[in-house]
Amino acid sequence: MWAQQTARCVIQQVDKPEDLIRQAEIELHTQNWIRNIGAQATVREVITIPVVVHVIYFDETENISDLQIFSQLQVLNEDFRFLNEATDRIPQTFQDLAADVELEFCLVNVDPDGQATNGITRTQTTYECIGNTLKEPGLTPDGTPRLYYTDLGGRDIWDSQSYLNLYVANTCDGFIGRAKLPGTVSPNEDAPIIDNDHFGSNCTPTSFPFDLGRTATHEVGHFFNLIHIFGDADECDIDDLVSDTPLQKEPYTQCPSHPQVSCNSLDMFMNFMDYVDDRCMLMFTTGQKNRMLATLAPGGPRAGLATSSLCGVPAVPTEDALRVFPNPVGNCLHLDFETIATGTIDIRLYNAFGQLVYERINSNTFALKSIDTTNLTDGVYWLVVEYGDDRISRKVIKTGAWN
Repeated sequence: MWAQQTARCVIQQVDKPEDLIRQAEIELHTQNWIRNIGAQATVREVITIPVVVHVIYFDETENISDLQIFSQLQVLNEDFRFLNEATDRIPQTFQDLAADVELEFCLVNVDPDGQATNGITRTQTTYECIGNTLKEPGLTPDGTPRLYYTDLGGRDIWDSQSYLNLYVANTCDGFIGRAKLPGTVSPNEDAPIIDNDHFGSNCTPTSFPFDLGRTATHEVGHFFNLIHIFGDADECDIDDLVSDTPLQKEPYTQCPSHPQVSCNSLDMFMNFMDYVDDRCMLMFTTGQKNRMLATLAPGGPRAGLATSSLCGVPAVPTEDALRVFPNPVGNCLHLDFETIATGTIDIRLYNAFGQLVYERINSNTFALKSIDTTNLTDGVYWLVVEYGDDRISRKVIKTGAWN
């Protein structure tokens, strides 16, 4: 599989003396905040992070849809609020360590010039592999990454003290995600990069097994000063600087079974900061949460994001609405349910004979969902959403073509 052969993540390397000094200052701030404030706080106000997504595309196949972008924001919110529906698969050994990070993400509605925006920019480039900022043509001859500069074929970053910039572009097998730790890069390039095939919930042949939006979760973790859980070295004495994650000798890939042991302890390979497949990434820990929140505290390198007010107030639906798309559907069915109701919903898909072919019970969010319909035969299906005493259904036509 292409995705299996491509680097899961590339972290910005630190090689300049001034960057090393800045990182040391950030680490001192982080440890002081955790010791004096973070560990003592039991209740915090949820911080909303303002996001702008820059889509840089060579051809229209790379110009991902708004819906795919919306699905990525949904995944970030579920993962950072401990609301993803697979949390029950966290091994009992680690369940008490799993944390609601208390960060939420929204697309901004004001750009740096004070103009209205939907939080998405789209730029067509003449460079086919502009997302691969490790080599040409993603780099200029002097080593500048084109992606971050309008006059070099990309798109200028919005003020990184006020916006979390996410770049989506074709990395041409270079990596599926790249991030920069605080203090390691110029503000003009301080933004994660996600390959366009792996941004959001994306049921396509080239996105699997990194198809559930967890690449962005992982890279945003780096942006907020998390390093890999295995410490970025195949050694048991190299730590990730987090107190409640066990030492781990090396990264895990695919979906290993629990338990796995290295460094004389059970490994937390299901952590968002390992290299496993998306469906096996399940948790951040309390220690990782505190480390991220330290970057947003006064004096922290991401403090400006904590005080931003660039997000709009979500519209409150006046009546229940269920959107199903595309319809006819190929291999990936999306549904978006808007309601003033609260609580959980049940989602079921039936074939024309009334046989249940898909079920998701007690879904804990109402927003955008994706159903993999690859293995369903062509024909008529009925999607049923139940919540409380109410029910909404939609007729769905399945065809053999990819969406």
